[in-house]
Amino acid sequence: MALIKDDVWSLVNGTEPIPDLTDTNKYSKYVLKKNKALAIVVLSVDPKLLYLLGEPEDPKEVWNKLADQFQKKTWSNKLQLRRRLYALRLKEGGSVQEHINTMTEIFNELSIIGDQMNEEDRVVHLLASLPESYDMLVTALEANSEIPKMEFVTEKILHEERKSLVKDNDSISVKQEKAFYGKESRKTIKCHHCGKEGHIKRNCWALKNQQTKQGAGSSGEKSNSAESKQEGDDGNESVGLLAAHAMSAYDKNVLANTWIVDSGATCHMCNNKELFVQYNDKDSVSVSLGDGHSLEALGSGKIILKMLLPDDKIQKCTLSDVLYVPKLSFNLLSVSKSAKLGKVTKFSGNECKIFCEKDNLIAFAEKKGNLYHLKCTMYVHKANAACKLDENIWHRRYGHLGIDNLKILVRDDLVDGLNFDVNKELEFCEACVKGKSKKSPFPCNKVKPDREPLELIHSDVCGKINEKSLSNGEYFVTFIDDATRYVWVYILKGKHEVFAKFKEWKKCVENQMGRKIKMLRTDNGGEYKSNDFEQYLIGEGIRHEYTIPKTPEQNGVSERMNRTLVEQIRAMLIDSGLPHRFWAEALSTACYLKNRSPARALKGKTPCQALMGKKPTVHHLRVFGCVCYAHVPKDERRKLDPKSVKCIFLGYGSEVKGYRLFDLEKKRILNSRDVTFDESHYEFKKEKDVVQTETPTIEIMHSEEWVSDDDDDEQPDLPVRLSERVKRPPDMYGEWVSVGHKTSDPTSVSEALLSDDKEHWMDAMKQEMSSIQESDVYELVELPKGSKALKCRWVFKKKILSNGSVERYKARLVAQGCSQKFGIDYDETFCPVARFESVRTVLALASQRGMKLHHMDVTTAFLNGTLMEEVYMKQPDGFVEQGKETMVCKLKKSIYGLKQSPRCWNYALDSSLRELGFVQTSGDPCIYVNLEEFFIVAVYVDDIILACNCDDKVRNVKDSLASQFKLKDLGELQYFLGVKVVQDTVKGQIWIGQPLYIENILKKFGMEDSKPVETPVDPNQNVCKATDECTIFDKEQY
Repeated sequence: MALIKDDVWSLVNGTEPIPDLTDTNKYSKYVLKKNKALAIVVLSVDPKLLYLLGEPEDPKEVWNKLADQFQKKTWSNKLQLRRRLYALRLKEGGSVQEHINTMTEIFNELSIIGDQMNEEDRVVHLLASLPESYDMLVTALEANSEIPKMEFVTEKILHEERKSLVKDNDSISVKQEKAFYGKESRKTIKCHHCGKEGHIKRNCWALKNQQTKQGAGSSGEKSNSAESKQEGDDGNESVGLLAAHAMSAYDKNVLANTWIVDSGATCHMCNNKELFVQYNDKDSVSVSLGDGHSLEALGSGKIILKMLLPDDKIQKCTLSDVLYVPKLSFNLLSVSKSAKLGKVTKFSGNECKIFCEKDNLIAFAEKKGNLYHLKCTMYVHKANAACKLDENIWHRRYGHLGIDNLKILVRDDLVDGLNFDVNKELEFCEACVKGKSKKSPFPCNKVKPDREPLELIHSDVCGKINEKSLSNGEYFVTFIDDATRYVWVYILKGKHEVFAKFKEWKKCVENQMGRKIKMLRTDNGGEYKSNDFEQYLIGEGIRHEYTIPKTPEQNGVSERMNRTLVEQIRAMLIDSGLPHRFWAEALSTACYLKNRSPARALKGKTPCQALMGKKPTVHHLRVFGCVCYAHVPKDERRKLDPKSVKCIFLGYGSEVKGYRLFDLEKKRILNSRDVTFDESHYEFKKEKDVVQTETPTIEIMHSEEWVSDDDDDEQPDLPVRLSERVKRPPDMYGEWVSVGHKTSDPTSVSEALLSDDKEHWMDAMKQEMSSIQESDVYELVELPKGSKALKCRWVFKKKILSNGSVERYKARLVAQGCSQKFGIDYDETFCPVARFESVRTVLALASQRGMKLHHMDVTTAFLNGTLMEEVYMKQPDGFVEQGKETMVCKLKKSIYGLKQSPRCWNYALDSSLRELGFVQTSGDPCIYVNLEEFFIVAVYVDDIILACNCDDKVRNVKDSLASQFKLKDLGELQYFLGVKVVQDTVKGQIWIGQPLYIENILKKFGMEDSKPVETPVDPNQNVCKATDECTIFDKEQY
């Protein structure tokens, strides 16, 4: 690959002719290339084998000598390699990765001499070489009807090795327990590979470096080199790049906006054009990678970085002549480029520091993996910030329009004000998947005839919608112009309104367009076949075309438009979190956006341009359902009243020029043009969707100023929450701990639907059923003979914040496990929880060691456990499937109420934590530790506390757990098991208390207005015997 990269392979294989000596220019270049090829080949050979080459002069001769020595295609070489392969066995406790690397090397050597082994043979040889401890895994793989892929088998073997290592670590739990309490030094652990203390063999960096070199192939260290062409090479500039980019598969955790300090790159490089404060296009420049590939640099310019120094100071640095390489995996800061400017770069351990001429620190980087990550933030130029937005924002502003149509809008310049990078693809959009999932289409070769506007109108009614709109609408009707695909939509309370809406629309559109409607195509619905409708069309000279009954394909334009609009409504409501009653507002917005989107039948125009004759402008589009603030006119507010009101963005006014908004305070629809948008927040969206939302620029529509990304918008504090379980506090607290916020939670579905909060409870039940369906908890089957189905019921609970307000309404589907029988539908039930003494110990250690405490909550935790027994349950009230009323639920996963559910969930979480390197402490099985990183995890059913002083490690653990379970990241620990926690990591202090519990106790005894005193009773007060005239207190109260 190195020979191909430097364009000298033709000299080695002998295909490049020798130029004429008379052409000195060509011949001199030939000699240079020949010498370069010779140097690459010779320098790639092990020094111990150089004696085989003699006095190397010609690269082709050297290559042939090496091929004769090591690639002879003789039966003896084949026999030798086959013997090595058959004798290769993995020893018990040996490294699986080393074993696989050795076997892969033999496979490759066999391929070189022409003895190619297919993937099936490779898998068989690998499995046959494993020791007895892997027999269970081999048996499981043998159960497959087809031989699995090599990658799959390798992954399973490595996973089995990791599990065995975790089990082996349990045998040294005594030493780990001592290390947990700080009584034994880590230096007592000794590596069996390098002999050094402080780590074990599987974490040895010396061993990992050897494995990396083995995996690099025959090129050895050459694959980690970066090379740049000299200035005289064909006039083409080539820039050296760090080899880690060529090995990006090993650095997938590096984000695209990360800056890496690189000692191999000859220039600074950036993959984001928006970061340039000055930019100049230039001819394409080839950037060579360490693996032989090349990327294109499209321009260069100046970038400003804000360097974050260890003393929390910020140093502003300007990088000049930075290459713009859009396909670069991450950004590079060149050490050699900095050195030319007088900067000194020092690498020491896990740190890298860059100094200016006066030894002043100007940049700092931390080592993560094999790369040094620069601690910095990017300065985004205002002009760039205003010109382009993320394609995902435009996708949502356009009501979840497909990426292909978005690219058409930009590429064909169909609208004004739309800008994003057309080379990028959309991120995964859950709202689109949920709202637009469909079956594969049938092929269509229909040719569209040329028509004039209003020559043919398609119409159809859609409904009944399962929830009434804000205006009590349950249907909508569409009118679509066949020539321009422009669509008009009207909300209906009933189908009987279609005739009136048609007359209203006809009068309006004909007046605006100066044309007459000629044909109307509809289905055979009764709303279109009334006598009044027919007589009206005859009187207006409009031909009415009906489709053949049960042949919706003849009115495909209307049918497809209705499906498109409904899918768009569904996606917009899911994405914004708005209740279904806002469907009509979403429909109006979807229709507005559809007329400004590409249409396949129009060939380079939008419906709006095709009908109106001018290109639409879309710079005013915003994300449906986002939070916004409408300006309050001066005459509608008093002197000290807020100048804006918080609203929800619903769409674009049809009768006024402005935005259509929903006033959250007054619960009404209003129109305004002076609006400030916050497209990162959604008032109705679930907490899990907004916890870690990145805050983009907030835009004020009546101002031409754009707020740059430099402005750090302050995130609102997350609400303090309570755990989702019924708590069982220790007996020492007595009966007072049961005193809490008094709520009247319903005890049945009928009671919930008759309460004032019926909408909240219904939404809560739907969310619970959605979680159950997502987790594939059960399947509907006929109840087998001799089996009994457990009953289930709904448990309703209001989630209360520490200030007593309602956080959310929660409905839980619970199986009545009291009717389960031991040995039939359950066996073991014990599930440990962390003791409160252990939790207090974790808090104390965190305070002592300056560790940050983080809190996570597992959503519907019990649904993650897998059931081993066959358990049947009746279908839940309110969600019995029609036509399957006699069927029952066969449970696949554990569900709340089953006796074994807590144990199933604990087993699933325990397995995940062990895979992450955590082990249980002997003192408390729900306290897990990772001694190598001194990371502590405390588990109380579905509440998890993380304690560590490294944010990156905490983030990695959170991401790993979130990939397996549905979690809520609650940030730093604030509330746990009814106890409020306040952290001060700077001073190393933690306060715990129960303010809500104290307030409830005071309210119970009527003392909430009492002044605080140091003693409960005045010590100077004279106590006398009670008489009949004394105030009588309620004894039951005390």
